[in-house]
Amino acid sequence: MLNKDHVELQKIIGYNFNDIGVLIMALTHKSHVAEADIKSCNERIEFLGDSILSAVVAEMLYARYPCESEGKLSQFKAQIVSTSSLSIWAKAINLGDYIFLGKSENSREARHRENLLCDTFEAVCGAIYLDGGFENAKKFVLKFLDIQKEIVITDYKSRLQEIARSIYKRLPEYKIVKEFGPEHSKKFEVVVYVNNKLLGKGTGNSKKEAHQSAAEQAMKNINQSAVASNVE
Repeated sequence: MLNKDHVELQKIIGYNFNDIGVLIMALTHKSHVAEADIKSCNERIEFLGDSILSAVVAEMLYARYPCESEGKLSQFKAQIVSTSSLSIWAKAINLGDYIFLGKSENSREARHRENLLCDTFEAVCGAIYLDGGFENAKKFVLKFLDIQKEIVITDYKSRLQEIARSIYKRLPEYKIVKEFGPEHSKKFEVVVYVNNKLLGKGTGNSKKEAHQSAAEQAMKNINQSAVASNVE
């Protein structure tokens, strides 16, 4: 059975809930609600957890990088709380095995989706905060942040914005041109323009991921054009 005992998960995350129902809610995906005849899924608690996580990360960055600008700290924060980063943290504790999913969603592939893992990780942060307060939620998040000694910025969208301002004196414009795949595993295709010139195209499992992919390709195209100009 994919969903393991919640007692085991508490040992892994290093926090014992006073109200186990809060943890169960954090692990309950909306696809499970109708089938199990229960009232609530984890969307509200995920919303709360997202804010708690952001606060912990912001405090850590402020203390760790006293000489960095607000802009650089924002880039660091965006990188840390991105879907891909949080899904890696979730995989490190096998969080996907503990999520309550509906039968239509219950597959090994679904349990490894970045969006699902990210959302559930945020919900667990929210659950710990509700059950044990900010300090316990902070302690949980810091376990992962302490491991991440070096932060490599892969926020291509922010970097493209800086380059576009410098070269074109304009900001990039993004457009979703296609959505495809089943509802539980939808993909998005995004294009990015500057001055009505197509610079890049990308796909992803979320709109945010597709934007990053398009920005990454745009930066590569800009660099290639620069190299070609220098050669000429």
